[in-house]
Amino acid sequence: MNRINEFDPFSFIIGILSVIAGIIAIVTPFTVLSTIVIITGILSIIVGIFKLSHMSRIFDSKKWIVLNSIIDILVGVLMLFNVVFGMIYVAIFFAIMFILDSITLLSIAKYIQNISQGYFVMDLIFSIVGIIIGILLLISPLASALSAILLLGILFIIKGIFFIAHSI
Repeated sequence: MNRINEFDPFSFIIGILSVIAGIIAIVTPFTVLSTIVIITGILSIIVGIFKLSHMSRIFDSKKWIVLNSIIDILVGVLMLFNVVFGMIYVAIFFAIMFILDSITLLSIAKYIQNISQGYFVMDLIFSIVGIIIGILLLISPLASALSAILLLGILFIIKGIFFIAHSI
């Protein structure tokens, strides 16, 4: 109980950074989406190479890790050279992230209900909004790729407000 009533500078900083990231995403959506696709593509290639060079020594079944590594590398190359594929891939990834993150917040909300009804209602609303955003992104990845950054910006602002509110 005392921990929840104390100022949390980490949550406050995360909240401020999330609000700033949300505003940047809304103001420059194409630049943000293109940057995310490029970074994700490069990381996918690096992860694939790492798995191929290091992880294949660890596993008994080398076929699976080699196949998995090749898929990582191919997805990364596709993302770098086919922006539409990269945008759809990123939209699906973010949709799954929104849903899982919101379900986690929803499961934590039951503990907050005993401490603060206000925080519980806020957590409940934000969790439901996150789940709805995630489902909307999954329904039509191509259409959601065009609006993913706007939704991402809104979600970052909402989560930023959530972290700021919980930090004070």
